[in-house]
Amino acid sequence: MPKFGETSRSRLDTCHPDLQRICERVIEVTDFSVLEGERTLEQQQKYFKGGKSKLDGVNQKSKHQSKPSNAVDIAPYPIDFNEKEKARARFYHLAGYMFMAAAQLKAEGVITHELRWGGDWDSDKDFADQSFDDLPHFELA
Repeated sequence: MPKFGETSRSRLDTCHPDLQRICERVIEVTDFSVLEGERTLEQQQKYFKGGKSKLDGVNQKSKHQSKPSNAVDIAPYPIDFNEKEKARARFYHLAGYMFMAAAQLKAEGVITHELRWGGDWDSDKDFADQSFDDLPHFELA
């Protein structure tokens, strides 16, 4: 059974307990890495200036900037970013696990939040109707 390494665990520990519980359920069935939880203003501005975020961190704060973080960035493990279509498919696969875990945990009364994903910002299950994909990103709705 997969488990979190030290780096992933320390990053996940900066996240809201609901995100921790969802990720802990998912790691039981599929392997993934936690790329980021809590984010500094400096890091947020770097992502904004580099086009990796639409939020500047000052006028529009990221959910990563709250304490605890209301967002987590994750990636299936192992991931080969050179195989773009296969990598993309693995992110969609991982998103399915995340949504299933969130639905189960909410039904069990373990968590209180819904989940929103950067691959479907408006949560309408139409993945082609947005202009900015952030496939590693999950946040509390």
